[in-house]
Amino acid sequence: AVVSTQSGHYGRGGNMVEQTGVAVSDHEIHIKYEDQEKINQFARYNNKLLEIKDDLTAKSKQLQNLTDAAQDVEELELSEDSFPFQLGEVFVEMTAEQTNNMITTYKAKIDKDMQALKDKSADIETNMKELKSELYGKFGSAINLEYD
Repeated sequence: AVVSTQSGHYGRGGNMVEQTGVAVSDHEIHIKYEDQEKINQFARYNNKLLEIKDDLTAKSKQLQNLTDAAQDVEELELSEDSFPFQLGEVFVEMTAEQTNNMITTYKAKIDKDMQALKDKSADIETNMKELKSELYGKFGSAINLEYD
């Protein structure tokens, strides 16, 4: 294959394989600089999409932790006067009402952050589909751009 990529390596059968799943077959294919840039952009989008998915997973876990904490506060509200609430690296004693207000505030912020990440993910997926369509139109089955 007559292909050069900065992050690629040769896989089994002499196929050029990118780390992002971009592969070019043994057919002699000449790739223009513009096409290589599009392949590289697809790879960057793919990496960013994976980062966003990791961020969404972490935020989802934070949201679940806050939900669990709210349930604990509700269960212990009658028997406890104050609750330790972590702000940064410091724990602050708060009443049940203050603690619930803080939990609600943090949950709202996480929900907003998660929505922003989902919107960004949708934009990236749209861009990836456009690049994928364009590159498959040009190279057909000689290129593999699977990102899932």
